[in-house]
Amino acid sequence: MDSFEKLTRAIGLEPTPEIPVYPHIVTFAGRCAGITQEQLFRSNRAWLSACEKTFATVGRPDVVFPMNPRDTAYIESMRVKLPGKELGPDEPFQFVEEEFMFPSDYDLILSKGWNAWNIEFMKRIQNPPLRGPLAKPKVLWRFIRAGLNTGKNVKYWQARGLPVMFHAGVAPPFDVFSLSRSLRPFYRDLFENADKVKQAVEVGTEAMIRLGITSARRAKGDRVAIFAMRSSASFLSPRIFAEISFPSIKRMVEAYHAAGLVSVLHCDGNWDPMLPHFLELPRASGVVELDGATDIRKAREILKGHLCLKGDVNASLLSLGTPEQVEAYCGELLDFMGHDGGFILGSGCEVPFTAKVENVRALIQAVKAG
Repeated sequence: MDSFEKLTRAIGLEPTPEIPVYPHIVTFAGRCAGITQEQLFRSNRAWLSACEKTFATVGRPDVVFPMNPRDTAYIESMRVKLPGKELGPDEPFQFVEEEFMFPSDYDLILSKGWNAWNIEFMKRIQNPPLRGPLAKPKVLWRFIRAGLNTGKNVKYWQARGLPVMFHAGVAPPFDVFSLSRSLRPFYRDLFENADKVKQAVEVGTEAMIRLGITSARRAKGDRVAIFAMRSSASFLSPRIFAEISFPSIKRMVEAYHAAGLVSVLHCDGNWDPMLPHFLELPRASGVVELDGATDIRKAREILKGHLCLKGDVNASLLSLGTPEQVEAYCGELLDFMGHDGGFILGSGCEVPFTAKVENVRALIQAVKAG
């Protein structure tokens, strides 16, 4: 089977003799290709070239990440330090956890809408902040550039026989607020101003549904990533998840499913107590990406035959382990998951900047050994 069929069968929960492998590679490409992070961030072309060299070294995966690191850093709702600017030339980019969003921003969302607020917020978190008549066009252009680059990358990899994991990306408004407000202020909002948070989440959810569908269709693709990075039990109680976070995620997945799109739920952290909620989502409507903090075997037991799982060779194993350890972990995981469909072998979240080349190679080769 080619890589497109492997991925389609996995998402569709169809039995398959071949399991696809997807190492989530972004910044690791610079280290493997022998260039600095500053050089990797310079252009989309530089990143594609580094990925080509990386795959020539570690082996060809079945699925690739479609966004270059510069665009990935920009679209997050946090201030970012970049290599060669605020950081050294070969340091990986870093997000800044600070309170850039304020309680008054909820009122702005409710009065002027999500998009108007988001533009003002994005101007605020740039380093230095953007001001003046050109500030809004700069924000909009960088979003447009990210979309154009992603579209180019979809075509680039497709021409080389490789599907991308997603064609458009969004984040649940709840998670955006957690990142933008920073944890402690956002926790305070959840207890002191929960009704307003809920209302703002509802406004944001509708905006994210429209954005995901429009962006995916513009890219002529059928998968939308939902980066649920702050909705796990690592950050929330199951009660708050069920009351505020999950209803938004569910509406997004259902809306995408109705539009013929697959949701790729990027689930950082420990989702063990939340797993049963995913049974409320339409069957075969998404991929649940796990990073090692969630018990992937438990997830399989609960969601087998309902949703596809991706994971979960964690960062510490790829950075500190040996090829033999990676091979053993992947072999055991493949044996447990079997060939009934609904599984993509991959890294737990992003392949770390510090990963050993031989370990990433062992991850990619594991599906052939299995």
